[in-house]
Amino acid sequence: MENSEQHNNNENQPFISTNPLFPTGPAEKLFIAGASAFEITTFTPPVQRVTILGINLPEPDTFGPYDSYVATLTVPDSTSTLATLYLVPTEDSQNWVASTLLDFGGTLPFIDVSVRPQLGAQRIGEIVLQGQVFS
Repeated sequence: MENSEQHNNNENQPFISTNPLFPTGPAEKLFIAGASAFEITTFTPPVQRVTILGINLPEPDTFGPYDSYVATLTVPDSTSTLATLYLVPTEDSQNWVASTLLDFGGTLPFIDVSVRPQLGAQRIGEIVLQGQVFS
């Protein structure tokens, strides 16, 4: 997957950037991929929509006693979490997706994403997808 950007000629349209997420840890040898989409919406004030997509993610229990996936958004070199997104499977259960709205109100920082399998709030597995949402 290559990094792609789309600039619309109509000023009322949002700017969209898509970055790949890469398998890591226990998922390195699996045929999975991921994408993060970053969009500046037309809402006032400008709001950033972040969408995380896990492509061909297996059932979470492939990685141990887990039943869902969670994505964590952080700013590099920061100890705080920017957002936590709980991924849901698509109808065909081949992909998992989540989306959230962020409001920075200023200069946008780089945003790192990590996707992990999870069971409830107590058990979180190793990172299976990672990358940058906005870079």
